[in-house]
Amino acid sequence: MNPRGPLKENQMRPIKTRSALRKAASRGLTLVELVIVITIIGVLTAAISIGVMAAKKKADVGTTNTACNSIRSASILWKSSHPGDDCPTVDQLKQEGLLEKAFNSKDPWGNPFQVACDVDEITCSTNGPDRKEGSEDDIRVPPADQGSTGK
Repeated sequence: MNPRGPLKENQMRPIKTRSALRKAASRGLTLVELVIVITIIGVLTAAISIGVMAAKKKADVGTTNTACNSIRSASILWKSSHPGDDCPTVDQLKQEGLLEKAFNSKDPWGNPFQVACDVDEITCSTNGPDRKEGSEDDIRVPPADQGSTGK
C-alpha cells in the first residue's frame, strides 16, 4: 500500500509509456500524414463537385422547361387577343404584362427562348446545355413527336 494514498491513473502507467506519449504529442504531423490528409480531402471535394454539377444541370433543365411553359401559356393568351398577328416575342409578352418584367428572355445557358406559332400549335424552344441547335438536349415545349423530328 502506498503511504501517500491511492495512485492516480497517470501515475500507474509505466514511465516509458508516459514519455512515449509526450514525444508523440510534441512531434505533430509528419509530411506523409499531411499529404495523405490533403489527398483524401481533394478526392472527397472532387466527388462532391461532380454530384453538385449534375444536380445543377438537372435543375437548369427543369427551370428552362418551366420558363418555356410560361412563355407558351402567355403566347396562347396573346394570340387569342391578336388573332391576325404573327407570333409574339418574349419582349412583347413582357411589355403587355403577360410575363413579368423581370422574366429572363434567355435560358440558364444564355440561349434566347424561341417562340414558333403554327396554325394550331405554339411552341417554345431553346438550344439547351450544349448551345447547339438540333441536338438531343434541345428543350422544346410541347415536346416534338418522334416521327416529325426525323430521328
